[in-house]
Amino acid sequence: MSHIALTLLSQDERKRLHEKSLDLLAHIGVSIPDEEVFSLLGDHGAQPKGERLLLSPELVEESLEKAGKSFTLYGREGKEGIHFATGNTIFCSSPGQFARFENGRRREARSQDFLQAIHVAHHLPHIDLVGGLAMPLDIPPSQREAYMAKELFSRTTKPIFLWFSERRSFQAVFEMSVLLASGEKEAREKPRLFAFLEPISPLRFPKKGLEILKEATSLGLPVMIGPMAQSGMSAPIALAGTLAQENAEILAGIVVTQLLRPGTPICYGGIPHVTDPRTGSISFGSPEQALLGVVMAEMGTSFYGFPSYINVGLTDSLSFDTQNGWEKGITLILGMLAGATTFGHMGIVGCDQGGSLEQLLLDHELISFCKRIVRGINFHLETASETSICEGIAQGTFFGLEETARLFREELWLPQVSFRGPFREGNQGIVSQVKEEKECLLSLPLPLLEEKESSQLEEYFQEMERESTSGEEG
Repeated sequence: MSHIALTLLSQDERKRLHEKSLDLLAHIGVSIPDEEVFSLLGDHGAQPKGERLLLSPELVEESLEKAGKSFTLYGREGKEGIHFATGNTIFCSSPGQFARFENGRRREARSQDFLQAIHVAHHLPHIDLVGGLAMPLDIPPSQREAYMAKELFSRTTKPIFLWFSERRSFQAVFEMSVLLASGEKEAREKPRLFAFLEPISPLRFPKKGLEILKEATSLGLPVMIGPMAQSGMSAPIALAGTLAQENAEILAGIVVTQLLRPGTPICYGGIPHVTDPRTGSISFGSPEQALLGVVMAEMGTSFYGFPSYINVGLTDSLSFDTQNGWEKGITLILGMLAGATTFGHMGIVGCDQGGSLEQLLLDHELISFCKRIVRGINFHLETASETSICEGIAQGTFFGLEETARLFREELWLPQVSFRGPFREGNQGIVSQVKEEKECLLSLPLPLLEEKESSQLEEYFQEMERESTSGEEG
């Protein structure tokens, strides 16, 4: 099979970018608003500079050597998981957007939107990791993440993806995973969740993020590190400067995780963006976004050997229009060709301005399309045998040949919702087809939890809810 690959940097250029990031950490350092982590770094040679800590190249290199380079994330049953490693490709629906786009309108996301998103994502074969897509704003913030985990675990056997805003929520969801596993040992060895650490550009770490990180590493769970440096705002306008800073922030996160727990598995999340100078708004679908994503995939996967996460397959458009298609399509295929492991979350409309089930289905079709390109062409001689060519010439067509019937599904991409065929009066295009597909998927059954496990999760959540309400009243 002839696989297609894309690179922008030479090995020497990757090394220079790495060295520039080391220089930033050694001379500018990072801000760590956590006394325990600050002291831990100091104990291992980090030098204070005002409120910042300077990290030596040696400390960074040692941490890179210690870090785990792969991990498997499991669904509730712990049987088959998805493997985060170089060479693998993983797609997820968004963990949650605060607004829902529907019928050309934007409104507040609710529980029903969240539950529908689980339902649709569970039935999409190219969505490996199920997020909630809609953040249920009718659930109190103190209970929301635990509620989302309860429903995700209850409604899909696929691995799930959640944002965590505080340590308590992370602890609660881990306890839920213990209830679903055969005990804490299995919940650690076959993790159902991971921590997402998002450094705050430029070169700072969030206090609550570090608290979640400490909890995750204490349990031996994997960690994704993904700062969102923004060129011209929280990072230099020069793209090379943004890349060096973004990489430095990720490397600093790797140092912290490896000091907390050596060997912690890492996913390298290179997700910088650019700023539109006319509005100051972040851009998700720019040509620069594709370039930044390719380089981040090269650094994370090719240079360091980590599974990598990049923000491509996204758009600035607020509708299902031509702009939406070219921004998502071009950036996604370039990121996939660069060898990234996982990508910007599917189902997002605009720059994180909302989620849509129709968009999720459009993205799913795009994923399938791009996977076919990346797979390349099979040049084994038996697929172009002289016998079949002669047979086709003799019959005047290849359509009825046994080889055609045997290979057409392997050789040709067949769309699920994209239109192919002659002109039809009144054809409404792909969006109309997507809406029909959405209703079809929502009518399919879900693999709901057994009553015993469902009751255990519900009881645990209710106890959390009582504790939360009591704490708020106090």
